[in-house]
Amino acid sequence: MTAQAVSATRRSTARAARTGVRRERHHVSWPLLTAVLALVAIGVVMVYSASTVRSYLAGGDPGAQGIQQAIWAALGIAAMYVASRVDFRLLRYLAIPAYVGSLALLVLVLLPGVGTEAFGSRRWLVIPGIGSFQPAELAKLAICLYLAHWLDRRGKLVKSFWNGLVPFSLLVAPGFVLIALEPDLGTSGVYAITTLSVFFMAGANLLYLGAIGSAVGAAALVMVSSTAYQLQRVHTFLDPFRDPMGAGYNTIQALYALALGGLAGQGLGASKQKFLYLPAPSTDFIFAIIGEELGLVGTLTVVALFLLVAYHGYRIAIHAPDTFSGLLAAGITTWLVAQAGINMMVVTALLPVTGIPLPFISYGGSALTINLVAVGILLSISRETTQSGSVLDALSGFGRRDRRAHLPRAGRRQRPARRAARP
Repeated sequence: MTAQAVSATRRSTARAARTGVRRERHHVSWPLLTAVLALVAIGVVMVYSASTVRSYLAGGDPGAQGIQQAIWAALGIAAMYVASRVDFRLLRYLAIPAYVGSLALLVLVLLPGVGTEAFGSRRWLVIPGIGSFQPAELAKLAICLYLAHWLDRRGKLVKSFWNGLVPFSLLVAPGFVLIALEPDLGTSGVYAITTLSVFFMAGANLLYLGAIGSAVGAAALVMVSSTAYQLQRVHTFLDPFRDPMGAGYNTIQALYALALGGLAGQGLGASKQKFLYLPAPSTDFIFAIIGEELGLVGTLTVVALFLLVAYHGYRIAIHAPDTFSGLLAAGITTWLVAQAGINMMVVTALLPVTGIPLPFISYGGSALTINLVAVGILLSISRETTQSGSVLDALSGFGRRDRRAHLPRAGRRQRPARRAARP
């Protein structure tokens, strides 16, 4: 071997040691991208349709919210594209700042005179020139990023009590408590489900995982039973028609909207419930307007698109090139799908009313942008996922290797394999 060849080999080895294990890059997950863009398009159209009456009464322009949603969708798609082109390994450097910054914003929003209170909750910060912003939306992405980084570094120690369960609980508890204090039990529930899913995928002890789930359930029970309006929501969920013009009004009007839609719907823009009958028709209850205008066909289409997001999101997580990216993809997918499921179950009276939006569809610029950035991260990871195999193939080996890929972490030099013994 010539000196030039030896020098080139050494440079290649040094570069691999610095950057870690990389796989061949290919196209992004087109099914995931198509499903998300379809949901965003449905959201823009339905926000425009659902908000016309309230926008006209508020400012004389029936298309105000729809135009704003279209602008935010364009900005969010641009941010998604940028995120999809960024190497996801670089996100490790943002893990700690994002986590600390999100906690600081969650504390800031609770301060009187700083956070904006509406409908009995203090959830919003008003940013001049931008509008209202919910720190809890950023906190969900930040905790996914930080837990993926921290659990990857922790390795198999996550199965232990003192090195796994205790520090995990201390990391997750502040964000959960701060969101619950707003109060926003719906978002705190999504936050808990997301963090537990990442902990599970990292190989957590199932006994400890069950203990955390029980503790979260007990904390939610205490908060609900100690808050009058939360307790009233539970009673209303059990029988919404006991107070049809009061506590049960939202649920009943949402059910009316779905019933009026039938199989094919009343037609786009022909909703009757948006004429000040259904509260929050363009945000929390937009799924009911979809059911009224587009019928069962429209609602099942939305459900199918979210199932497509779930399938390909978890497929990216299972076939991710390293543990960090796999955990990050699993957390993001669980967050988006769990929030969508809770919103749709609330509208269909399968869960008590809670104020969380439908991802990609509900009106709201900051939430839409953050959701699309999260999808951009998924697309970035999908560029280096394996092309062979399927989710069923991966699940057939469920339980092996503690549900972790245990791939080498970036920047870690692998020890050379032992030479075969000579005969």
